[in-house]
Amino acid sequence: MSRKSLFTGGFAAIFLLLPVAWAHHSFAVYDFTQQIEFTGAVDSINFKNPHIAMTLRVTNANGESEIVDFIEGAPANMLARKGLRPAMVAVGEEVTIFGSPLIEDPSKYFIRRIRLSDGSEFD
Repeated sequence: MSRKSLFTGGFAAIFLLLPVAWAHHSFAVYDFTQQIEFTGAVDSINFKNPHIAMTLRVTNANGESEIVDFIEGAPANMLARKGLRPAMVAVGEEVTIFGSPLIEDPSKYFIRRIRLSDGSEFD
């Protein structure tokens, strides 16, 4: 195969795959007109790229414990550059999360902002 063919094929592949990469980063699936506050204990956390995720154990209006699912947030490396480190958000840690609901499943949220028990905030 010639160099020209490899270059042309590689170039074409990039343009065919580019929409897939852009689609991953569309946040149109969340209702960013809402930002709902939840306070509770971290039940699980995945502090890894491409996006952090966590569940939070909260007490609902009936006094019952329930899990709130934050399926996506900022990239872990972006939060680390802002000063938030994985050890600062351990399981059992009391935090406040501000989330925007997923449009097709409002029981799942995008993490907009995290407030730690010491009052420091990261968005």
